[in-house]
Amino acid sequence: MIKRTITLIFIAFLIKTLVFAGDNPIQIKPYGYISYEIIYDTYRSVDTRDGELYLFPKRPEFDIHGNDINKRSKFNMLSVHSRVGMDIKGPDALGAKTSGRIEADFFGTRQEYVRMLRMRQAFVRLNWQTTELILGNTFHPFFVLDCFPNTISFAAAVPFHPLNRSPQLRLTQDFSPGISASLSFIVHGYHNSAGPNDQQRESGLPESVFQLRFGNKSDLLFGMSAGYKFLSPRDITTGGEATDKIVGSYHLQAFSRYDTDLLSIKLEGIYGENLSHFVMIGGYGAKGSPDDFDWSSDFDYTNLRTLSIWTDIESPGSRWQWGLFAGYTENLGAGELYIPIPGLTRYDELHYLFRISPRLLYHSNNLSFGVEYSYYNAVYAEEYDAKGKPSVSMDPAINNHIILMARYSF
Repeated sequence: MIKRTITLIFIAFLIKTLVFAGDNPIQIKPYGYISYEIIYDTYRSVDTRDGELYLFPKRPEFDIHGNDINKRSKFNMLSVHSRVGMDIKGPDALGAKTSGRIEADFFGTRQEYVRMLRMRQAFVRLNWQTTELILGNTFHPFFVLDCFPNTISFAAAVPFHPLNRSPQLRLTQDFSPGISASLSFIVHGYHNSAGPNDQQRESGLPESVFQLRFGNKSDLLFGMSAGYKFLSPRDITTGGEATDKIVGSYHLQAFSRYDTDLLSIKLEGIYGENLSHFVMIGGYGAKGSPDDFDWSSDFDYTNLRTLSIWTDIESPGSRWQWGLFAGYTENLGAGELYIPIPGLTRYDELHYLFRISPRLLYHSNNLSFGVEYSYYNAVYAEEYDAKGKPSVSMDPAINNHIILMARYSF
C-alpha cells in the first residue's frame, strides 16, 4: 500500500513536469499536507479511524459496584488524514473555463480500511461568466466551504456540523455580485444514511438541494438551504409481500459569516429529518403503536428529527491565531407515533450533546502547530415517549478531548 501511494504521488509530480515542459495548455498544481496529531481523552468515546474521527463520549456503563467503566483515559498518535491532491486547469470548452480537482487521503472509508488511500474529491468544474456547473464527487452543499467550523479536530465539528462528500451535479447561477442560487442533485457515496447501503439508489431518486446565498466572501455572507431525499429500505416484507414503500425526509439550513479586522464569526443552524447521512443524530422507524403493530405486513415509516446549532469565532492572524467553537445538538423524536427498528438509526440513544472548544495555532511559513481543548457533555436517554423523543435521561457523560497538532503544507 505504501509503495502504491508513493508511486501515485511520483506520477502526479511527473505529470506536472511533463505538462509544463511543452506548450500544452493543461496546468496541474499539486497540493496537500502532512499531519501529525497527539490525541488524549479522559473518557472512552464513540469514534472511528483509530480515534481520528471523534464524535462524543460513550453511554455510561456501570460495574456491580456502580462504577462507570468508561471513565478511563485514552491516548493515540495519528497521521491518517494527511492528504494529497491536484488542481487542474485546461483550455476553454463549450464557452466555459474548465478546471478540476482530484484529492485523496489515508483515512479509509471504514475503520477496517484506515491508513488505506481514499478518494475525497474528484470533480470537473465549468465556469461561464455568471454560471457554474460542477460534476463529480465533492462536498455536500450543506457543507458550506465559506462557512464551516475551522476546528483543529478532524471533520469540522461533526456531529454538530454536516460531514458529507458525495457524487453530484450542481448548477450555480449568479444574479448579481451579492446574490446567487444553486440547485444540486446528489447520490450518496460512503456518506450514506443509516440502513441498507443501497437504499437511496433503490429509490430511483437523487437527493435534491436548493441553496440561496447573499453577500460576499470578504466581509458578510448569509445563506439558506433546503434539501429532500428518498430512501427505499426493502423490497419484501417479513410476511413475503412485495413492497415499494419509500420514505422521504427534508433538511433545512441557515448560515452566516461576518468578518472584521479583528474577528471572523460564523453561525449555523440545521433542522431536519433523518440527518444520518450527515453523520449526525437521525434515522427512521416504523410509523405506528407497538401495541397493535403487525410486523409481517407492509407499513409506513416516520423520521426522527434533529436540531443542531453552532458558532465558531477566530482571529485572522497570520502567525498566531486563536479560535473558539461551541455547538449543541438534540434528538427531537419523530412527528408521529414511532417504533424503532434496529439498524435504521444513528446516535438516537443521545438526548442532547454540547461541546465547547478553544484552540490556539502558530504558523511559520508552511509549518503549523496547534492545540485544541474540547469539553464534551453527552446526555443519553433512558426512556422515550410514543414518538421516540427522550423523556427520561441519564446523568451526563463528560470527556476532555485534547489534540496537539503539527502540519506541513505544500
